[in-house]
Amino acid sequence: MSAVESINNARVPSVAERRMRMPPIPDDFFSLITNEQRIALNQKQQSGWFVKFVRRPLFQPLEVVLSNPDGSEFLMLENNGVTRPFFNVRSDDLR
Repeated sequence: MSAVESINNARVPSVAERRMRMPPIPDDFFSLITNEQRIALNQKQQSGWFVKFVRRPLFQPLEVVLSNPDGSEFLMLENNGVTRPFFNVRSDDLR
């Protein structure tokens, strides 16, 4: 078997394995976000946006990702309540 075949046959971990069976949105989500994020989230929810998932990188703040009702656009909710476009979404993240 060549090196290319072994790379192609390597098993890619599923999203659940990468999360270590953690839910996409933590149970204590509202206690983890800042007051500014709560205010911005409330405003976005009135327009139909919702929390799609939360990334929890080690030793870094939470990354809250919002989605529009169609699921065609994503926004990152910053710690200061500002939203910015978010393009780093893999289709596997949406399961």
